[in-house]
Amino acid sequence: MSDKIEIKKDTFFKGTIAVLGILLIISIFTGGFGFGANTGGGNAVVNDNGGNAAQPVSMKVLEDTSLYPALGPSDAKHTVIEFADFQCPWCAVASGLPQFAKDAAPSNPQIASVLDSAGKVEELAKQGKVRFIYVSMSFLDDRSSTKESDWTVEAGLCANDQGKFWEMHDLIFTAHDGQENNGKYSKDNLKTMASGISGLDTAKFNSCLDDGDHSSDVSKIASVASQFASGTPTIYVDGNKVSPVWSEISNLLN
Repeated sequence: MSDKIEIKKDTFFKGTIAVLGILLIISIFTGGFGFGANTGGGNAVVNDNGGNAAQPVSMKVLEDTSLYPALGPSDAKHTVIEFADFQCPWCAVASGLPQFAKDAAPSNPQIASVLDSAGKVEELAKQGKVRFIYVSMSFLDDRSSTKESDWTVEAGLCANDQGKFWEMHDLIFTAHDGQENNGKYSKDNLKTMASGISGLDTAKFNSCLDDGDHSSDVSKIASVASQFASGTPTIYVDGNKVSPVWSEISNLLN
C-alpha cells in the first residue's frame, strides 16, 4: 500500500453499488483511494510519510469541542484526528456503518482493509487510551445546487449542542448509499434521522437546523481544516498523517 491514499472527487461513482466496486478496484491499481475534492488553501507543512517525518504538525487549533467533537480524555497519551465529509463515500467506508460498504468488502480487499479499522479508535477513546477528534469538513457541495454536505455538518453540530454528536454521526453514515447530492441528506431527512436519537430535544434540533445556527461554523471549520487536509478521509495520529487503515494507525499508537 502506498503511503498516501487518495482518490479525486471526479472518480467517485454516481450510480449503483456495482459501479462503485468497479471504480474502487480501478483505484487500487492506479494508486488512488480515500481523498475527496481539494478544499483550497492549506499552506501548512504536513507529514505525509506515515509518521516518519521528524517534526509532527501542531494541531492545537482543533481543541474547541463545540466545533470539533471529541471522545476520550484531553490528556490522553495519543491524539487521533479524522477529517471527513459526511457525503464522502470513502468517509462512509471508513466509518464501517453503511450497508453498501459491507456489501462491497468481500470483493474489494482495500475496502475490507479500511473497514477493519472502523470503530477501533473510538473504542480506545471510550477506554480512555486515546483522544479522538472529529473534524466535519464540507467541500462536496461545490458542484451541486444543493448543500447537503453543509447541512450534514450543521446537523452534527446541532446534535453536538445537546451532547449527541456521535449518535448523529452514526445515523448519517448508516444512511449513506455511496452517492453524493441525491437528496438523502436534505434537512427534512436529517430531522427524521435525529428524531430517533434518545434524549434529543427534536424541536430544539429542528430549530437549530432550520435557522442555520451553525451555518457560519461550516466555513470556519473548512478554513481551519484546509490547513491540514486537502481531502477526506484524512487521518492524523499525534500530528502525523497516516492512511485510514489499522496497521498504520496502530503502529503510531504502540
